[in-house]
Amino acid sequence: MAGTAWAQSTNSARQANWTITCADTDYVIDFLKEYEERPVLTGNMGRAGKMAMLINTETGTWTLIGYTEKGACIMASGNNIQKLDSTK
Repeated sequence: MAGTAWAQSTNSARQANWTITCADTDYVIDFLKEYEERPVLTGNMGRAGKMAMLINTETGTWTLIGYTEKGACIMASGNNIQKLDSTK
């Protein structure tokens, strides 16, 4: 299942379009194995479900997924991930 996500500001209308791909959680996890990304962050999204950030430190690819007991959605993905120095 794919859909278009958008957000709107109360001060001025802005729209950002991107495709969100959703499927059975096992299917999404199997699909992401191709990129050899490993989970590095996980957290709750309130009643919306949970999220996980997966990263491949060798290639720099990353994927953000949201999931519930009904399935998982690839919310965003990209490359050139860089670790920030959080001690500053």
